[in-house]
Amino acid sequence: MAMLAAAGAFSFTPEVRAQSVDQYVEAFSGTWQLVDARYSNPPSTCNMVLGSTADSDGRFAIEGTGCRGEAALISSWGVAQGQMTLFDADGAVIARLGGSQRRISGTSASGSPLIFERVGAGGTAAMLEAAKKAGGCFYSGFTSKCVDAAEAAPPAPEGASVQVLVNLNVRAEARDDAEVVGVVPQQTCVKTDLCMMATDGAWCRAKFGEKNGWMRKQALRQNRWAIVTFENTCPKQGN
Repeated sequence: MAMLAAAGAFSFTPEVRAQSVDQYVEAFSGTWQLVDARYSNPPSTCNMVLGSTADSDGRFAIEGTGCRGEAALISSWGVAQGQMTLFDADGAVIARLGGSQRRISGTSASGSPLIFERVGAGGTAAMLEAAKKAGGCFYSGFTSKCVDAAEAAPPAPEGASVQVLVNLNVRAEARDDAEVVGVVPQQTCVKTDLCMMATDGAWCRAKFGEKNGWMRKQALRQNRWAIVTFENTCPKQGN
């Protein structure tokens, strides 16, 4: 079982500090996409349009397309204690989410992660693509070695044994503005329990003692070079 080193700092990113529900609604209404393919009806992706007109209960309609599972039950949203809250048709809470205007995430009532990205938002994904193009490849950790396409791709969705190549931040949610819960030392092997592909590459979840945390597969080194932060296999343990 992999253990985390203490985090050196917490990350407080550009979350919207809405002073009113109206400001929050203005910031977060629009079209979002669930990145987890388990919630999509192929070949469609699960998209949700968050409305901006309140009903008599103070909630805002959500129009979903191409969704299945818990995602298909989401019918409205609201704001409570600074968090976005998703409701089903009966008004029961499905999930509470946090994040930025580019990505929001949380855990559903059944314990499954929900990760939304705003459709059309560039953010880190565009920066990674530009860095990869300028450097010619994704590099293996902090080395000058390029990795092949298979190594830059996500590992197995569930139950992969991966080897971390750098001292890697582990976050409470699969987004860069989430709290850092610890650091995995380089050359550590970690058993993941879930991996999914977002616009900024794969994110994998693993259990560290009593904590669950998310590791990002692709990152920028010194805001210049595109790197992969862990290998999809572990030489010490195998898959």
